[in-house]
Amino acid sequence: MQRKKQGFTLIELMITIAILAIIATMAAPSFGNLIQKQNLNRSTQELIGQLNNARSKAVLERRDVTVQLNSLAADTPTQLNWASQDKTILKSGSPTKITFLLSGGVKNFAADINGKPFIICNESGGNKSKNISISLMGTIHVTEGTC
Repeated sequence: MQRKKQGFTLIELMITIAILAIIATMAAPSFGNLIQKQNLNRSTQELIGQLNNARSKAVLERRDVTVQLNSLAADTPTQLNWASQDKTILKSGSPTKITFLLSGGVKNFAADINGKPFIICNESGGNKSKNISISLMGTIHVTEGTC
């Protein structure tokens, strides 16, 4: 009596691998979009953190503190810097700096910040953005938009 060995045939393994390859090919674009979205959210949170840090520092130390965007310079007692770490970019036309007064408010609000949000795009020529608006008293509001 001959016993049949148990296992998978080469054809069964090849079909399984082909099905997995098809599923992976369909899922790959979703992973790319997920990574872009996470990078956009991280850059937005880093900028908000730096803005909040500058505002707090201005109030606590009783002096004007500026946040300079797209700057890799070292922070100083009166200037904090922010630059995107990923492929996200600050949209051209967005303000490149903001100064918080010792009261926590924004210096030159009407001329520099009013109606001019900081817009972070998910990539150069990207289609998604986060718009960061700051009120006269320095409160931050974030909305989603397009670049």
